[in-house]
Amino acid sequence: MPRPDPRRIAQQRIEILYNKAKETYGTDPALSRRYIQLLRRIAQRTRTKLPTHVRRGICRGCGNILIPGLNSHTRLRQRREPHAATTCHLCGRIHRIPLRPRRPT
Repeated sequence: MPRPDPRRIAQQRIEILYNKAKETYGTDPALSRRYIQLLRRIAQRTRTKLPTHVRRGICRGCGNILIPGLNSHTRLRQRREPHAATTCHLCGRIHRIPLRPRRPT
């Protein structure tokens, strides 16, 4: 019998924990933060990258899940290069995402 792929199982569990963290943030923010800690630990132990939507949905400063309108806000900025700036209301950290693809050098 073939062994299950640990990275595929890790990706599934990361998705489950991320969805649970989004659901529980309104009622229990501490439990939501614990889910985020667990999914990060799973990704580190299995050496898998977090999916883009998960990585962008977590504050790197305080480890909370970012829910626009509830504990963060996102603005489109035109300074320097056009980018989307997401600000965490809990720690004030700003996460910038470029809107234009990088030019090949």
